[in-house]
Formats: sequence, C-alpha cells, structure tokens
Amino acid sequence: MLRDQACPPWPASTDRQENTCLDSHPGHNILASKNPVVIHEPTSSPVERIHTARSGILNPGLLFRELIVHLWGSRHLARQLFLRDIRQRYRQSVFGLLWILVPPLATTAIFVFLNARKILNIDPTDIPYPIYVLLGTLLWQIFSESVLAPLKAFDACTPIMIKINMPREAPILVGLLQVFFFMGIQLIPVIGIMIWSGVRLSPALLITPLAILMLILLGMSIGLCLVPLGGLFRDIHEGSAMALKLLFFLTPVVYPAPQEWPWSLIVSLNPVTPLLQGARDLMSQGAMRDPEAFWIVCLIVIVLLPLALIFYRLAVPLVLERMGA
Repeated sequence: MLRDQACPPWPASTDRQENTCLDSHPGHNILASKNPVVIHEPTSSPVERIHTARSGILNPGLLFRELIVHLWGSRHLARQLFLRDIRQRYRQSVFGLLWILVPPLATTAIFVFLNARKILNIDPTDIPYPIYVLLGTLLWQIFSESVLAPLKAFDACTPIMIKINMPREAPILVGLLQVFFFMGIQLIPVIGIMIWSGVRLSPALLITPLAILMLILLGMSIGLCLVPLGGLFRDIHEGSAMALKLLFFLTPVVYPAPQEWPWSLIVSLNPVTPLLQGARDLMSQGAMRDPEAFWIVCLIVIVLLPLALIFYRLAVPLVLERMGA
C-alpha cells in the first residue's frame, strides 16, 4: 500500500515538464495515469524522452521519426565506438588491415583451382571465371558482414548500455560504419585487378554503389531483426553464421544461375540473387540481365528496413532490461 506524501517539486527547467507524483494518492499506478511522465536524462544530445504507458507501436510514424532523430544524435558516439573497435581488432596484428582482403582472395583462389582441375563442373560465364568469382565473393562478403555487423556491434555495446544511458541506436551506426569501412578497403584492389585483367569498365560502374547499398540494407534489415534474439540467446550468433554458409551455396556467387528445376526456382526465390547479380553485372558488363527482379527486391528492402528499425527500437529496451536484471 502506497503512503500519502507531498509530491516533491520538479527542478526548474526551461524544457517542458509535467508535475506528476506517482504516489501522492493511495492506489495510484503509472500505468493508469493519463498524463505522460517526462524524465530528463543526461544524454549526448538535448533530446527529451517521454515515458508513457501508451505503446509506441500505435503511432509507428512518430516512432520512426524519433528513431531517425536519435540515430543522427548518436553519430559522434558511434564514430568513437567504431574507431575503438577497429583499433582493438588490429592492435596486435602483424598484417593489420590486410586481413580484410584475405577472405575474398582466398575463396577466389580455391574455386578457380577446383574449376581448373575439373573437380567442379561449372558452366561457362560471360566474363573470365576468376573475375566472376572474385566479384561474387566480394559482394557476398559485403552482404554477410551486413547481417552480422549489427549483432557484433550490439554485443560490444551491451555492457555500456546496461550501465549508463547511451543511445540505443548507436550500435546500428557502428555496424554500418564497419561495413562501409571493410567494403572500401576490399573494392579498391578488386577494381585494380579488373583493370589489370583487361575487363572494360563502363559508365554503369557509377551506379553500382546503388546496387551495393541495397545489398547492404538488406543484410542490415535481417541483422536488426536478429539483434533482440541474439541478445537473449547466444545460439542466434552461431546459427546465423551457419545459415550464411548454407546460403552461400544457394546463391550464384561462384557459379552461374542454374536453369534446371528445382535449382532455378530456389535461386530465383533467394532475395540476395538479384542484388548480387545486378551489382556484378554493372561492374563487369555495364548492364543487368534481370532488372525487373532487381527493382522488385529493392522495393522489398525499402519496406523491410523501416519495419526492422521499428522492431529494433521497441525490442532492445526490453532485452537490455532483462540482460541487466
């Protein structure tokens, strides 16, 4: 039973405040209050947080706008966390950032060797097979990193978010910065290898970043949906890595898209296929072979990304509360 007592005055402030006393009347409950409780918390940006019993999902437009505001407000913190992670990752490494180039180059060398020895029966490709595999492996590396980056960034920021009040959207920007950083380091030598191999670069290369961006946003959308589950169950991390390895062989990364049923149906239903093929075609040939499927998946990504962001914003506070209990 709650005690009757005087409601302590709020400190003077120029911001909007509500004098709400939670225990000024017996039986008073915050969930039954019609007025929101405004709590001013120290943050890196002057953003007012209003805690209310009304669910944010009832107004998804306002929820999404608040999320964008908080993303923009956490950009400086995200940059510092990104630099910290990069320094820690390669602090005691001899080759440093060169390890970023190892996965696509090693995968390309393995499949080129297997194809040259006729161990794998791979159909002819429109461009030299080493370039075909190199571009496909690079684009797949970008996608897989986009899926796993939010999970890794959230895990790295979880101890901080539990102890202090930091923007919950900062891990999203940290993961995005990591993806762009790795992509930039990998793309520069790949373009140089294409020029050295005699592949003619067309003006369509200028719109390739759009296709790569859609590939990144697709991976980030999937990763954001996995973050709340990954915070509660460590199996999500291992399962995501295993699922990506399986999906690698169901995506035309190192082989042309099959025409025989049912493999053709499986590959065509894979949402990664149009984006990866479209980006590779633009980089190597200057035109996409299936632009309709590419734009359909782009529309799906445009719809999926806001939904994933809203789900992340609603679920993460509950996950952090449970992890900190």
